[in-house]
Amino acid sequence: MNNIKKIDYTFIKSNNSNKVIVAFHGWQGNKDSFLPLVKYELFNNYNWYLVQGPYLVDNDTTRRTWSYEVKPGEWAFDEPKKLISDLFYNEIFKKFDSKNVYVIGFSLGALVCYEIICSLNQPLGAIFPISGFISNEIVLDDAQKETPIIIGHGTNDQIVPFKRSKESYDILKEQNANVKLMKYDSQHNIPIKMLTKISQIIKK
Repeated sequence: MNNIKKIDYTFIKSNNSNKVIVAFHGWQGNKDSFLPLVKYELFNNYNWYLVQGPYLVDNDTTRRTWSYEVKPGEWAFDEPKKLISDLFYNEIFKKFDSKNVYVIGFSLGALVCYEIICSLNQPLGAIFPISGFISNEIVLDDAQKETPIIIGHGTNDQIVPFKRSKESYDILKEQNANVKLMKYDSQHNIPIKMLTKISQIIKK
C-alpha cells in the first residue's frame, strides 16, 4: 500500500475557462466516475481534474479508495493527505488561481473534502461535499473561512444517512465556516437540483 509517490488523475483542459473543477469519486469508483458530469452541458466548458483513489479495493485496478486499514478500526490518513495536498500545491495551484478551483467529492470523496480539502491554506472557489460523512475530524483552515461550502445530501439515502451530513454541517458551523446544507428527496446520488446549484456557484 505504501510508497505511492504521486496520485493518479486525468486532466481535461478547456480553452474557454480559467476555472477548474477537481472531483473525488466515492468508494470503489475511479477517475472515470465523473466523466458523465464532465460531458454534461452545465459543466463541459470547464477544466477538470478527475482524481483517482491511490489504493485498490480487493486488488481490482478499476475499484479504488482513498485510504486503507492500518489495523482493525484504524485507517491511514497521513499518506493520502500528503498525496492529495501535493497535487494541489505542486500541480493545481501552479496552473490556476486558488479562487478559481472548485472541489466536488461524492460519498467517500466528500470525506476527502471535509478532512483534507478544508485544511488547505489557500482559499478556494467552493467546496461541494455530497452524500458524505467524516471519520476523524474537520479542521477548517483560516484561508477557507469565506469559501462557500455547499453540502448536499438526499433524505432517502440508504447508504449514508442524511444525518451524517448534518453532523458535518454542525461541526463546520461551529468553526464559523461559510457553509450551507442542501437536502433533497433523493437516494445516494447527485440529483439535478444539486448539479444546478453547483453550476450557479461556479458561474458567479
